[in-house]
Amino acid sequence: MKIGVRTSLIAALFILGATLLLRELVQAGMLDGTAGTRAAMVTNGVIVALFGNLIPKTLSKPRHSVEAEQRVQAALRRSGWAMTLASLAYTGLWLAAPEAVAQPLSLAALGLTALYVFGLAVRCKLRRDTAAA
Repeated sequence: MKIGVRTSLIAALFILGATLLLRELVQAGMLDGTAGTRAAMVTNGVIVALFGNLIPKTLSKPRHSVEAEQRVQAALRRSGWAMTLASLAYTGLWLAAPEAVAQPLSLAALGLTALYVFGLAVRCKLRRDTAAA
């Protein structure tokens, strides 16, 4: 499975549609501002969880060795798990925690996960370089 332009556009349209709908509900007085913000953040968290689930399923050209392929697949699995778990924490915080708590902690969860995934990519790349030497 490859995450293509079509999947990304559908996700972007879903986020935009949900945001516009929530804005209209807030303006109509059916939701207060806080509920609209929370719903938008929960929607974003669900989308990130779906993309985290897709990460290990991405296919690309075969690597030059079986060891390299195993290393990349392991990094993709760890990245997918990390993104999915971080987005579930993000979503849970926006559902249950006060906004003053949810905002910094949810951003910290995603930020730390991004650093972790970046570290996995660097470590995967460095092992290839040292294995070739």
